[in-house]
Amino acid sequence: MKKQITFLSLLFLVTTTLFSCKKDTESTKARIMGKWTVNKIIITGNTADAANGTFTYGKTSDYMDFKSNEDDQVELSLSGQRTIGTYVGTQDSFNIAFPEEGASYCTINSLTENILQFTAKVDKTNIVKVYYLSR
Repeated sequence: MKKQITFLSLLFLVTTTLFSCKKDTESTKARIMGKWTVNKIIITGNTADAANGTFTYGKTSDYMDFKSNEDDQVELSLSGQRTIGTYVGTQDSFNIAFPEEGASYCTINSLTENILQFTAKVDKTNIVKVYYLSR
Protein backbone atom coordinates (compact mmCIF):
# COMPACT_ATOMS: atom_id res chain seq x y z
CA MET A 1 0.00 0.00 0.00
CA LYS A 2 2.86 2.33 0.84
CA LYS A 3 4.39 1.78 -2.62
CA GLN A 4 1.09 2.63 -4.32
CA ILE A 5 0.69 5.88 -2.39
CA THR A 6 4.28 6.85 -3.14
CA PHE A 7 3.83 6.00 -6.81
CA LEU A 8 0.56 7.95 -7.07
CA SER A 9 2.08 10.92 -5.28
CA LEU A 10 5.06 10.90 -7.62
CA LEU A 11 2.79 10.57 -10.66
CA PHE A 12 0.65 13.47 -9.43
CA LEU A 13 3.74 15.63 -8.87
CA VAL A 14 5.15 14.93 -12.33
CA THR A 15 1.78 15.54 -14.01
CA THR A 16 1.20 18.87 -12.29
CA THR A 17 4.73 19.99 -13.11
CA LEU A 18 4.29 19.21 -16.80
CA PHE A 19 0.94 20.93 -17.15
CA SER A 20 1.75 23.98 -15.03
CA CYS A 21 4.34 25.36 -17.48
CA LYS A 22 3.06 28.32 -19.49
CA LYS A 23 3.87 29.07 -23.07
CA ASP A 24 5.96 32.22 -23.48
CA THR A 25 3.61 34.83 -24.94
CA GLU A 26 5.03 37.94 -23.31
CA SER A 27 8.59 38.23 -24.62
CA THR A 28 9.38 40.24 -27.73
CA LYS A 29 10.63 37.11 -29.44
CA ALA A 30 7.39 35.24 -28.76
CA ARG A 31 5.26 38.17 -29.95
CA ILE A 32 7.09 38.67 -33.28
CA MET A 33 7.43 34.97 -34.05
CA GLY A 34 5.62 33.80 -37.17
CA LYS A 35 5.04 34.91 -40.74
CA TRP A 36 4.35 38.57 -41.55
CA THR A 37 3.48 40.15 -44.90
CA VAL A 38 5.87 42.96 -45.86
CA ASN A 39 3.74 45.97 -46.84
CA LYS A 40 6.50 48.51 -47.33
CA ILE A 41 10.07 49.37 -46.38
CA ILE A 42 11.38 52.93 -46.15
CA ILE A 43 15.16 53.15 -46.63
CA THR A 44 17.29 56.20 -45.82
CA GLY A 45 21.01 56.87 -45.50
CA ASN A 46 22.10 54.61 -48.35
CA THR A 47 24.85 56.29 -50.37
CA ALA A 48 26.43 53.26 -52.06
CA ASP A 49 23.84 52.45 -54.72
CA ALA A 50 21.18 55.13 -54.20
CA ALA A 51 18.56 52.60 -52.99
CA ASN A 52 16.79 55.17 -50.82
CA GLY A 53 13.05 55.69 -50.74
CA THR A 54 9.80 53.88 -50.10
CA PHE A 55 9.47 50.39 -51.50
CA THR A 56 5.91 49.07 -51.51
CA TYR A 57 5.21 45.37 -51.37
CA GLY A 58 2.16 43.53 -50.04
CA LYS A 59 1.95 40.38 -52.13
CA THR A 60 1.74 37.14 -50.20
CA SER A 61 5.13 36.25 -51.66
CA ASP A 62 6.67 39.26 -49.86
CA TYR A 63 7.09 38.19 -46.26
CA MET A 64 9.30 38.09 -43.20
CA ASP A 65 9.08 34.86 -41.21
CA PHE A 66 10.52 34.77 -37.69
CA LYS A 67 10.94 31.04 -37.22
CA SER A 68 10.50 29.24 -33.91
CA ASN A 69 13.33 26.77 -34.51
CA GLU A 70 16.43 26.36 -32.36
CA ASP A 71 18.54 28.40 -34.80
CA ASP A 72 16.37 31.55 -34.42
CA GLN A 73 16.19 32.00 -38.17
CA VAL A 74 14.41 34.81 -39.95
CA GLU A 75 13.48 34.47 -43.60
CA LEU A 76 12.92 37.54 -45.76
CA SER A 77 11.32 37.13 -49.18
CA LEU A 78 11.04 40.23 -51.37
CA SER A 79 10.10 40.12 -55.05
CA GLY A 80 10.87 36.41 -55.21
CA GLN A 81 14.33 36.63 -53.61
CA ARG A 82 14.68 34.77 -50.33
CA THR A 83 17.28 35.58 -47.70
CA ILE A 84 17.81 33.67 -44.48
CA GLY A 85 19.36 35.25 -41.42
CA THR A 86 19.10 35.09 -37.64
CA TYR A 87 17.36 37.13 -34.96
CA VAL A 88 17.63 37.62 -31.22
CA GLY A 89 14.85 39.18 -29.17
CA THR A 90 15.55 41.44 -26.22
CA GLN A 91 13.15 43.20 -23.85
CA ASP A 92 11.88 45.99 -26.14
CA SER A 93 13.84 45.35 -29.31
CA PHE A 94 15.59 42.69 -31.34
CA ASN A 95 18.58 42.24 -33.59
CA ILE A 96 18.59 40.64 -37.02
CA ALA A 97 21.53 39.63 -39.19
CA PHE A 98 21.51 38.77 -42.88
CA PRO A 99 24.65 37.57 -44.69
CA GLU A 100 24.53 40.36 -47.34
CA GLU A 101 24.18 43.35 -45.05
CA GLY A 102 25.34 42.22 -41.62
CA ALA A 103 23.71 42.99 -38.30
CA SER A 104 20.84 45.41 -37.78
CA TYR A 105 19.69 46.77 -34.45
CA CYS A 106 15.91 46.95 -34.44
CA THR A 107 13.62 49.08 -32.32
CA ILE A 108 9.93 48.24 -32.30
CA ASN A 109 7.71 51.20 -33.18
CA SER A 110 4.41 49.30 -33.04
CA LEU A 111 3.52 45.71 -32.16
CA THR A 112 0.02 44.26 -32.02
CA GLU A 113 -1.37 40.87 -33.03
CA ASN A 114 -1.68 42.01 -36.65
CA ILE A 115 0.85 44.84 -37.04
CA LEU A 116 4.61 44.97 -36.60
CA GLN A 117 6.49 48.15 -37.43
CA PHE A 118 10.16 48.43 -36.57
CA THR A 119 13.18 50.56 -37.39
CA ALA A 120 16.39 48.71 -38.28
CA LYS A 121 19.74 50.51 -38.11
CA VAL A 122 22.32 48.59 -40.16
CA ASP A 123 25.54 48.23 -38.16
CA LYS A 124 28.54 50.39 -39.18
CA THR A 125 26.53 52.33 -41.79
CA ASN A 126 24.09 55.24 -41.94
CA ILE A 127 21.39 53.03 -43.44
CA VAL A 128 18.06 53.00 -41.61
CA LYS A 129 15.16 50.83 -42.73
CA VAL A 130 11.62 51.14 -41.41
CA TYR A 131 9.63 47.92 -41.95
CA TYR A 132 5.83 47.89 -42.09
CA LEU A 133 4.52 44.32 -41.62
CA SER A 134 1.06 42.82 -41.12
CA ARG A 135 -0.59 39.43 -40.67
